[in-house]
Amino acid sequence: MGQILVRNLDDEVVRALKAKAAGAEKSLEQYVRDVLADAARPTKAELLEQMDAMRECIKLPPDAPPYETILDEMKAEQEERALRIADLAEDDE
Repeated sequence: MGQILVRNLDDEVVRALKAKAAGAEKSLEQYVRDVLADAARPTKAELLEQMDAMRECIKLPPDAPPYETILDEMKAEQEERALRIADLAEDDE
């Protein structure tokens, strides 16, 4: 795994991050790692652009559903799966 060293952070930024990490019941390192991972994920617009490029390569039929619909369905499925996993975790307790 890679590492990043960030120098010269304003003290108030560090205090704010520590407070947010504590509120999330995470270490500062884990909290910042999560923030950076979220920031690195492609945006919906970037995903749609990539999907348009793929559509050109694979020549989907013109009646294929719009990519935005596909992305929304995928997100709904992921949320549903996360809820099922959370329910299973609660059942184990």
